[in-house]
Amino acid sequence: MFFNEKDNTNGMKKKMRLSLRQRQTTQMRLQIKPVLIFSCSCFAIVFAAALLFNNVGNVTTVKAASTTETIDSGSFIVNMGIVPQTVGNALVPYGMVYDLIKNYNTPVKWIINDSKAKDGTDFTYNAVAYKGGPFIIPAAFITSTIKTRITFWQGKGVQGIYTTSSLSAPVYSTLTAMPTMTIDNTDGKHAIITGYFDNALIPSSAYSVGPTTALSTCHDLWINPHGDPTWATHSRLYNFATTDGSFIFSQCHATSMMEGCKNPASPFQQLNFLSTTGLQCYSAGNCGSAITQTHAGNPTAPFTYNNANDPMMQFMGTIDAALNGGSEDWYIPQTTGAWRATTNAVLTTNNGPAGGKGVLLVYGPAYGMANSGWVMYEASHDFGGTTAAEVGAQRAFLNFMIFAASKKSISFTSTSIPTSFANNSSTTTTLGISVSSGTPPYTYQWGSSISGASFGSPTSATTTFKLPPGLAKKDGLITVQVTDACSRQNFLSQPITITSSALPVSLIEFKAELNKNNNTVELNWKTATEKDNDYFTVERTKDGKNFTELARINGAGNSNVIKQYNYIDNQPFIGTSYYRLKQTDYNGASETFRMIPVNVTSKGVKTIQVYPNPFVSQFTAKFESDEEKEVQITLFNSNGAVIHTETMMATSGINSYQYNGGEQLNSGMYFLKIADEKSLIGSVQIKHSIN
Repeated sequence: MFFNEKDNTNGMKKKMRLSLRQRQTTQMRLQIKPVLIFSCSCFAIVFAAALLFNNVGNVTTVKAASTTETIDSGSFIVNMGIVPQTVGNALVPYGMVYDLIKNYNTPVKWIINDSKAKDGTDFTYNAVAYKGGPFIIPAAFITSTIKTRITFWQGKGVQGIYTTSSLSAPVYSTLTAMPTMTIDNTDGKHAIITGYFDNALIPSSAYSVGPTTALSTCHDLWINPHGDPTWATHSRLYNFATTDGSFIFSQCHATSMMEGCKNPASPFQQLNFLSTTGLQCYSAGNCGSAITQTHAGNPTAPFTYNNANDPMMQFMGTIDAALNGGSEDWYIPQTTGAWRATTNAVLTTNNGPAGGKGVLLVYGPAYGMANSGWVMYEASHDFGGTTAAEVGAQRAFLNFMIFAASKKSISFTSTSIPTSFANNSSTTTTLGISVSSGTPPYTYQWGSSISGASFGSPTSATTTFKLPPGLAKKDGLITVQVTDACSRQNFLSQPITITSSALPVSLIEFKAELNKNNNTVELNWKTATEKDNDYFTVERTKDGKNFTELARINGAGNSNVIKQYNYIDNQPFIGTSYYRLKQTDYNGASETFRMIPVNVTSKGVKTIQVYPNPFVSQFTAKFESDEEKEVQITLFNSNGAVIHTETMMATSGINSYQYNGGEQLNSGMYFLKIADEKSLIGSVQIKHSIN
């Protein structure tokens, strides 16, 4: 049956504009690596069990896990928090980001404060509060060419400033790649999606248009505006999301139809990516035999905006007014199931119970599996207009695009690129990278902004680098671009400094990172060469001025091979602190390297012990907390449905929680989760047996 969305021939009422009530919740994502079995229908049960198990278990929060970085003076801040949001100040910046990354190998920092409220501040600079997930182009990469491009984009509506001093900002991701995208044209309505790209000034070369059957392993993101999915036409999505690990975006009633698609030859294969049994249908009988329920035309107020620090929620104001047109204005799971425990219901309605709330915007890993691609549903027929709400709705989609880019990009690491070089034209330095994902074979291209610099093998993974003679002290860039067999591209562009004399130590990298499992700070550094190096000193400061020595690590003396060093700070400060490295020669001369900020939010639960396990009627969970705070205790079944939830006040030290509802449970596997208001603290698998 053809359904005319514009005419609403099924008698659906036009949804009224509803009020907003803000909430912050914690959603989860999975980190278990599943085993996928597709070979014969008899194995489908095994695969289904894997899907159920991977719904819960070892999970981490999906909220922004930002790292505080020092941003140098001369960087360009793109202000994404201007109100009202317009096409120019809120959508065109995505075109600018796409342009700088794809055409100029310029990295862009995506800034998200992981503790902000809705429309809250990401960072403050010169008394201006920057909000809405701003972008920053670091000063080291702003050449005269990039300045010209920034000026061009400012002329298109981008709002921003160049900094005149350094600042600290919470960096969620450094963007260096864009996904390969294709838009479904099953119903011929792909122009709806191309309109979103047009508004952002993202060129048509960024995507292709075609049927789902044409999807290949080289596609990163499939976008469905309205093509009515059936298993016959869209079964490719099953392997696309699982085996290929690729991403899916769907809107309007294509979503509930897709979740109901089931393989008639293997009933455990269903395209219910984000729910456990499928979604209620937008219209009776239109979503396949697996779907037995239909939801009302209009959702119930109030709408709740969850997870303000979630990457998809980086827009200003409300968007529900833009999501009220077409044949399906909202989504809700069948009452026989729920949203998967790993699904992020970021914009909910007032319909349904906890775990099965109605939504306007929702996303998560397909089937709750760590290696799967991610899937996002956004309601409404078309939100491609220019009102503030429509701009925000398009921003949610574009956020998913760059989120897909960060997840699906070619991954590689530098094995030997120093940050400084001595001005000695007779010396060559070996540079190299190691690729860990993508589709081989790979091609490489090295380059440098230093005029006259040369590479021995500029198209190899490993090459040599030589400076021109008589070069004065200056700063520059070394860039390597990697392209895989699917034409995906990613790049590494590293700032370098040319010095007037040889340095005692050529430092390749220095990292200071928080280990959230035990709230320690891990410091790692590498050297390419060392000359008369006696020792390194690790120092820490709270105010950026007064440093305390934490440790002295012996140097290698003299070395021409890569050396690796590490140190763990087991008692870091709570909040933001700064670490730096100092190197001292045998003669007492020293050199101090740049400091690195690390933010430690809290010291949470260290361990969870459950006994008895298996349990019959009750169990006790003991855990240790380093501070007094309220925690939420949640028990899930193997389908990801919430069985029981409550809060308790944890004290500093050993805490005990007792559950007494075992007699009402069926035998099987359950999962206990403990979380505070900001993040997941721990989870454990529990088995229940009936005597």
